Amino acid sequence: MVKIKIIGTSHISKQSVSEIKKAMIEFKPDIVAIELDAQRYMGLMNQKRRRMNLKTASKLGFFGFIFYLIGSMSQKILGKRTGQQPGIDMKTAIIEAKNIGAKRALIDRDIGITLRRLSKTVPVPEKLKLVFYLIFGSFGSGKVNFDLQKVPKDKLVHKLISELSHKFPNFYRVLVSERDKYMQNQIKLITVQYPDSKLLIVIGAGHKEKMQKFVKKLTNTNK
Repeated sequence: MVKIKIIGTSHISKQSVSEIKKAMIEFKPDIVAIELDAQRYMGLMNQKRRRMNLKTASKLGFFGFIFYLIGSMSQKILGKRTGQQPGIDMKTAIIEAKNIGAKRALIDRDIGITLRRLSKTVPVPEKLKLVFYLIFGSFGSGKVNFDLQKVPKDKLVHKLISELSHKFPNFYRVLVSERDKYMQNQIKLITVQYPDSKLLIVIGAGHKEKMQKFVKKLTNTNK
């Protein structure tokens, strides 16, 4: 039966890098499932990143494009504060998996689909409220109530995700819930294809709780 270990990460945290490297040595996975899609993988591993052009931006929809810009800017700002490249957790997982000869699986939904769905399905009032929050809220003001060098505790992550789902339900559904289900399905496919493997799942801390529940249910079913 497949053995599964889950690491919930922060995309700009030194702690995440250390935990991933430690898991590679101690757990010795055959497969490393990473919260990336092909486009984000290429952008992360290619030093000469291509800037988004108007044609690409138009495909995402106006709000999807704006959210992409704000998200990228906030990651860069917070990354400078920690001295870490945004996405260093996923990049570390990719490199370390290669170093130990483990298979790598990109399990996230295409970012273009997610951004287009944000543009099409989130109501205008919620979009405006979210943009205001991102610009003038805690991240926009630079006030963060936890150590950016570390991964937030599970209790804090649960609280933040719960607040997000209540304040921005449609945004939460597209950005978190739908992607949770997509990644869970990818994990299920991996366990079917490689039933006797050791699988390390590297995902953002906000997806960890749901993935843990899914994996527990999946492994109990397969016993």
